[in-house]
Amino acid sequence: MRRLIPFFMIAASLSLVACQPAPEVTPSTLTVAGSATVEATPDEVQLTLNIERSGMDIPALKAHVDDITANLLNYLRQQGVAERHIQSYAIRLFPQYRYTEGEQKLTGYQVNRRMVVDFTEPQLHTDFLEYALRNGVQRINEPSYRISDAEELYRQTVAQAIMNARAKAEHMATAAGTQIIGIREIRESMQQAPVMRYRMAEMSDSGSNVSLPGQQTVEAQVEVIFLLARQN
Repeated sequence: MRRLIPFFMIAASLSLVACQPAPEVTPSTLTVAGSATVEATPDEVQLTLNIERSGMDIPALKAHVDDITANLLNYLRQQGVAERHIQSYAIRLFPQYRYTEGEQKLTGYQVNRRMVVDFTEPQLHTDFLEYALRNGVQRINEPSYRISDAEELYRQTVAQAIMNARAKAEHMATAAGTQIIGIREIRESMQQAPVMRYRMAEMSDSGSNVSLPGQQTVEAQVEVIFLLARQN
């Protein structure tokens, strides 16, 4: 009976070894960066202007500012600008002082109403700007040009960046004598707002269009980790 013990111990050891899983082979990877850009002409314009009057009679100042605002709103409605694209509720009051021999003295007040208009038809903003300046507006900020479908353009640009990364990876893999068999991970690089390029767009046939929005460039960058085929 004592002679059987070693045999049973050896058999049990062999059984344990046979049950152990084979070591997992970590696939080789290739990390590639890809980028793409899409240029588009802005098709929306945001215009911000300030309607302001100064003096001592606050109610009279506000009434004057309200009259100018009402006139501008009426003009915009006639041009077909929807009310949801107009903001004109922000009105502010600023005391104005003068310092004489170190003493502060109130000289009046400024009533200011800020108006923001989004033009989905960019050609309308130039005429409105001229009308506003002729009808009591003294300060207008620089227009802001935007792309209405910027999010969709960005998604398209991301897809193109991934395809560019794939093409680069396949070229590198072929040169190395292997091939791409899958993707482990895709990382999107954080992007800021589209960069404005003030590049002149095509002039109209008449040559009368001098208000040009330029071009905006939407850029996307990705990093893709590809899986490589196992080499024997």
